[in-house]
Amino acid sequence: MARHWSRHCLASFSKPIVINEFVFKPLNLPQHLAMLQSWFNQDYARFWGMQGMSLDALAQALAPSEHKVALIGEWQAKSLFMVELYDPAQDEVGEHYAVERLDCGMHLILAPLEGKPVHGLSGQVMQAIAELILDKLAFKRMVVEPDQQNHKIHRLNSQVGIRYQKTIQLRSKAAFLGFCSAQSRQLAQKTSALLMPRTATQATQVTHATAVNPITLQVTR
Repeated sequence: MARHWSRHCLASFSKPIVINEFVFKPLNLPQHLAMLQSWFNQDYARFWGMQGMSLDALAQALAPSEHKVALIGEWQAKSLFMVELYDPAQDEVGEHYAVERLDCGMHLILAPLEGKPVHGLSGQVMQAIAELILDKLAFKRMVVEPDQQNHKIHRLNSQVGIRYQKTIQLRSKAAFLGFCSAQSRQLAQKTSALLMPRTATQATQVTHATAVNPITLQVTR
């Protein structure tokens, strides 16, 4: 399973992948490690459980392998997020469900907020990651296991098409086990389109009611 996952995924990142305005590049530990340490030390990153880790310990935790790869997502020529893709069969989450051949696990952390929030940016990041995994890399399912207490992520997970199957108890957290397929993603997009307001007044009302601060999607762990 691990060798197949590696062939299917890792070989795809010999050059950057561009989706909408986001550029996905393999994590460069010497270049990005100090930056990521500062991200993980933010209060919102507590769900990763990496606060206070030394650079050496963090480098070991993020080191790529045949069943895991981390990518930096750039937006407007700046590092905006890191996404970790992994083989669920080689992860603790694989002990809680029947892993299928083309499953791809995903963890995400966004950079600390700088300047004025950009409406909907968090959702755009999630949509780009789903497109990367399900379209560009042609995996059948994106697998997530967010902390049950990470309330800010659950609504956005639903909007991108992630459906929670059950609760699971991992060694470090009580989590929801969720899946996103091409079909559930398409259905979520259709549902979103049907709910779009038809008048300018309605649009203004919905914008104020559902505005998403980029900081609301900081982690999926």
